[in-house]
Parts: sequence; structure tokens; C-alpha cells
Amino acid sequence: MQIQEETTALTISVASTRPCSRCPLCAQASTSVHNHYSRTVRDVPCGGRNVRLHLAVRKFFCRNSACQRKIFTERLPTFVEPWAQMTLRLIAAIQAIGLSTSGRLGARLATRLGISTSWMTLVRRIMDLPTPSAGLVTALGIDDFSFRRGRRFGTILVDLSSHQVIDLLDERSTETAAKWMRQHPEIEYVSRDRGNDYTRAAREGAPQAVPVADRFHLMKNLVEAIEPLIARSYKELRFA
Repeated sequence: MQIQEETTALTISVASTRPCSRCPLCAQASTSVHNHYSRTVRDVPCGGRNVRLHLAVRKFFCRNSACQRKIFTERLPTFVEPWAQMTLRLIAAIQAIGLSTSGRLGARLATRLGISTSWMTLVRRIMDLPTPSAGLVTALGIDDFSFRRGRRFGTILVDLSSHQVIDLLDERSTETAAKWMRQHPEIEYVSRDRGNDYTRAAREGAPQAVPVADRFHLMKNLVEAIEPLIARSYKELRFA
């Protein structure tokens, strides 16, 4: 291992010393080295300085005659993903910063901690996190949202008991929403807008549930109902 110190960065040269590696296709171990190559990845900072790792890794021959892959690259699954430009622990640190702050604020905090990143990278790393399972849902909120404003719409599902988003559906349709609800027979209430799509979805997918209009659309309908009356009495209201 060699360490090269700079003003704002540390460059560390390391090499893998494992005697063998497993083929990612057939999982058979191999000790037959084909050649060596190097890759550069970023690691967590040290003393406020960026850390770059020059990894010397190997390619192996796969000796399984039935395997389609004859040569494979050595994997380091607990340290860095294939083709990744940063280590798993740096990814975990960026995700923790993003979840605790936000995109732009997290980018400024990361810079102070010695991690060079952007707000968009923080958002992408948060989006890479797996979505937890929905679990038991007794009060379901359902509405549409826009992937691209005015062009492509999906469906957002919210657990109203915990006020957490539990799933996103790729489209806004009765069939997709009803199919999701059938997988959760424990649903007791479905809060939705007054549109026909989600009304039919609740009727078909969760017939045991009580459908209710959500608060936003109730208030919206109330405003639309009293607005004409207020407009007709505008002069009297101003005088009063």
C-alpha cells in the first residue's frame, strides 16, 4: 500500500490479495489469473481531505466449461460495486447526509465534511434506497401525481395512519389501483378525490372499505360552492 499526500486529497494505492475469486455467472471459484488492471474510486474523507483509491484488481479465467463467461473481473462486494466510482461506505455517508438534510443544504454540509458531491447526486443516492414494504394498511389515501407536468401521470398511495408514502404506481388507472388494493384486504377506509377512476378502483379493489372524500377536495368543493354567492354580494361585504 502506498499513500500520496496532497493539500486537499489523499491518494492511496492498494491491491487485492485474495487467492481466488468467484465467477459472477456460475459462482465457481477460480485461481487462474488472466491479467491485472487498475480502477480509481472515491472513499470517505480523512481529516477533511478527499480520499482517492487506486485499486489494483485482477481478471480471472472461469474454468467451468459449461459457463458462458470465460473471463471475469474480480468482485469486491463488501467494498465497492462493479463499475462504481465510489465505495459503498461513501455512498452510505452521502445517503445519510441527504436523508438528514436536503439536496442543496446536504451538498454544502458534505463539502464542509470533505465530501465533494452535488445536490443532484444526493437526490439520486436517496432514490437508490429500497422502498420498505407497505405492511398493513387500514386507512389508505390515493391520488394522482405528475411524472412530467401535464404529460405523464401516476398514482401515489399514502398510509394515513402514519402519514407515509407507501407506494407509487406507474399509471393513473382504475385497473392498476384496484389490483394494488386487492393485495391489502385489511383496508377499512379509502380517501380519494371525487373522480371516477379512483372511485371505481375503491369499489372493485376494496369493497369492504368505506370510501371518503379527502380534505383537500372537500375544501375545494366548499370554496367553489360559496364563491358565486360571495361574488354576487361583493359590494355588500365591502360596505360591511
